[in-house]
Amino acid sequence: MAELHRIPGTTRMSAAITHNGTVYLKGVTSRNGPTDIAGQTRDVLGQIDRLLAEAGTSKEKVIQVMIWLSDIADFEAMNAIYDDWVVEGRQPVRACVQASLASPALRVEMQVQAAV
Repeated sequence: MAELHRIPGTTRMSAAITHNGTVYLKGVTSRNGPTDIAGQTRDVLGQIDRLLAEAGTSKEKVIQVMIWLSDIADFEAMNAIYDDWVVEGRQPVRACVQASLASPALRVEMQVQAAV
């Protein structure tokens, strides 16, 4: 049986878990307080880059991205930042929906799976 490797997060959840050559990241939200969608998207993607590096991988190996927006009207502005982050020729599968997030200040949350 393959072992789990956990990257510590909070008392409620791990920041990431690696299992059988795949890393599963928690839902990542902005921590630094940007209020606009562009700032929050940049912050989230930066955190994702750091978690992937800590797990021994990178955005080049991302398999799937799930995105939740508090307002679907932010879709194009979020994509403007996201499209610059994605490695051309290595686009992951992706879904994006509108949802109520844990705090009214949050505009975007992303969850990523990647090969290690």
